[in-house]
Amino acid sequence: MAATNNPLEPASADQPTISTQTHTIAGILTHVHGLAELPPSTSTVACLWLLHPRLQTAQKMEPIAAAIISAWNARIHSRRAGSKPPGLIAVSFDQRNHGSRLVDKQHNEAWKQGNPRHAQDMFGCIHGTATDTSQIMDHLSSYILLGKGAPEITQHFVLGISLGGHAAWHCILAEPRVTAAVVGIGCPDYTRLMADRARLSKLKSYTETTPPGVDFLGSSDFPPALMKAIAKYDPTGLLLRGQPDFAESDPAAKKAKTDYMKTLLRERLQGKSILNLSGRDDKLVPYAAGEAFLKVFKQALDEEPSLEIQFEDVLFDGVGHAFPQAMVTKSSEWICGLLAGENGTISSKI
Repeated sequence: MAATNNPLEPASADQPTISTQTHTIAGILTHVHGLAELPPSTSTVACLWLLHPRLQTAQKMEPIAAAIISAWNARIHSRRAGSKPPGLIAVSFDQRNHGSRLVDKQHNEAWKQGNPRHAQDMFGCIHGTATDTSQIMDHLSSYILLGKGAPEITQHFVLGISLGGHAAWHCILAEPRVTAAVVGIGCPDYTRLMADRARLSKLKSYTETTPPGVDFLGSSDFPPALMKAIAKYDPTGLLLRGQPDFAESDPAAKKAKTDYMKTLLRERLQGKSILNLSGRDDKLVPYAAGEAFLKVFKQALDEEPSLEIQFEDVLFDGVGHAFPQAMVTKSSEWICGLLAGENGTISSKI
C-alpha cells in the first residue's frame, strides 16, 4: 500500500484565501500567490518559495501562502512594518515526479512500499527541487511585475516541508539569492536519516551484516555515486565532510575539520537566517537524525561571533511528522519579523 505522507493539516473554512496566477516558466507550471494583494505603493517585493512534501503537490502549499501573505499585509496596513515595507508574494511548483510532472509513482515511494531505489530517487528529487528553484528564480521576473515602474523582487526566502524541508537546506546553502529558510520537519543529514530508515525497513543490506549496517553505505541500496552527490550537496556531507559527530582523536585533525566547516559557513551562509522546526515525536524524519550535525553547527556559531548567521531551532512537543498550525504561525511570525527588519539573534531553542 502506498504511503500517504501528508503532514499538512486540511484547510479550514475560516482560513484566508489568496490570488494565484499560473505561468509556465522553464517548462514548469509555476504558481504565483499574492500578486493581486500587493499594496499599490509597493516598490520592492520579497518572494517566498514554498516546497511541498513528498507525495503531495504545489496546491497543498496554497493555504500556507495565504496565511503568511495575509499576516504580512495586515502588518503593513497597521503601519507596524516601517515606512517603506516590501510587498510579499509566494511561489510554488510541483517537485520532480510529482503532480503535473509525474512520471512514475513508484519512484516516489519508500523501501517499505517496494521502491528499491528510494535513497537515490529521493535525493535526486531534493537536489532537483533546489536546482528548479534557482532556475525559476532566474526567469520569474520575465513573467510577472512587468511594465514601467513595476516593483522589483529584491529578496528571496524559502519554506519547505518534509521533502521540501530537506530541499530548503540545499537552497539556502547553494543559492546566494536565498537569504532565509524555514526548514519544516526536514533533515540536514541525509546519510544518517536513510541509514536509520534502512534499519527500520529491515533491508538485507543493513540487517545481513555483522554488526548490522556496517556495509550499508556503498551497497546497492546506498551506492557510491549517491555518496559522492551527498558530499557535494547535503549539509552534513558538504559542511562536515559526512562526519557530524567529529569523531576524531587527533586534536589537529579535528581543528582542521572545524576550520574547514567555518570557512564554508562564511562562504555559504554569512548574513542568512534559518528557522528549523521539528516534531519531538517524528518517527519518519526523527530529530535525532540531524541532531549531531545541529550540535556542531550551533557550536560553530557560538565559537565564531563573526559568523553573522541567525539560527533558531524549535522542537514541538506532541508533534510527529506533521506541520501543524503552530508551525505555520511560528513561520509567519518569523518571516514577518525578517521583512520588518527586526533585529534577530542567534538562538537554539530545544
